[in-house]
Amino acid sequence: MTAPYTLYVMSNSPYSDKIRMYLRLKGLPVLEVRENLRNREQVLRARTGRTMVPVVITPADEALNDSTHITRTLEAACPVPPLRPADPGRRGLDALLEDYADEWVVRVMLASRWLHEPDAEQNRTVIAADMTCGAPEVELAAAREVFPQGIMATLPPMGATRETLGFLLDDLSGLLTDLDALFAEHRFLGGAEPTVADLAFYGQLNQIRRDPTGRVMVGDPGRAHGRWLADLERRADGAAAEHAGEAAPDGEALAPLARRIARTYLRFAVANAKALEEAPKGPLAVELAGGVPFQAARAGYNRKCLQALLAELEAAVAAAGRLAGGAADGEIFAELAGLGRLLAPYATLAHACTG
Repeated sequence: MTAPYTLYVMSNSPYSDKIRMYLRLKGLPVLEVRENLRNREQVLRARTGRTMVPVVITPADEALNDSTHITRTLEAACPVPPLRPADPGRRGLDALLEDYADEWVVRVMLASRWLHEPDAEQNRTVIAADMTCGAPEVELAAAREVFPQGIMATLPPMGATRETLGFLLDDLSGLLTDLDALFAEHRFLGGAEPTVADLAFYGQLNQIRRDPTGRVMVGDPGRAHGRWLADLERRADGAAAEHAGEAAPDGEALAPLARRIARTYLRFAVANAKALEEAPKGPLAVELAGGVPFQAARAGYNRKCLQALLAELEAAVAAAGRLAGGAADGEIFAELAGLGRLLAPYATLAHACTG
């Protein structure tokens, strides 16, 4: 019998959902373990230096964390079935879509979850149940109060506040409209089969639809994005998708989504990278699409994410001369051009952005 991968998760972690779905689609044997107060120190911190999930322990006893790193590592080790596009340009686009879901859509997921009391109450209980499962020495009531405090403390630096909640929810509504238009004509973001980008969106939207507020917005089976969610789960179960189309969306079909990403997440990421050139800490204020003011803290982590993304986009454009092509590329490159000299290490991408 093939040795399993051990997957450490939390019930309300979008990245756990992302990697669980990734492993299912790969058809890999998995032993799933919920993070609790014991294993978060004895296993997670001991093996990775952090207590964040998901963590994958491979059959060779290698500990992997960070959902993007996990997918890149396992894609190289277990290339069949592929969950990243074969075309290098589309692979770069897939990385951008994944990064947007992981680093931007998470803000509305967290804001809606923790700034609406019914959602927060539900998730306090979920976290407490996870942390005390297999750790009977921890009192459930104490866990309900202590662990959510750490999550709440991360919200203001991300710009997920009561002041921005209305904008974030409106942005989510617009995103779902964009996805509905795409998924009415196309089965998945990359065409016939799911890719890592689909799984990144799935992680965030699957969590949102579990909450009292979120379920009103996300997952309606009568909407195209609801069909897409169901088709992802069907494919993970080894069943056929409901949607018959196999073609990948072209640059024109992707343009509304690319525009949204460029004028929110990429605009934020560019402003953050430039602000960090001036000072390593401090507030960040950026005007998003429609003149919406957005405030967060300058974040070295987000600069690191952007640098990793730029490297993937550079490889994509160098190999294919494009991402998806057409209007989608125009939106993306126009926003990245704002990086100016920070694009210098990425010569081919810089030429595409400024040429």
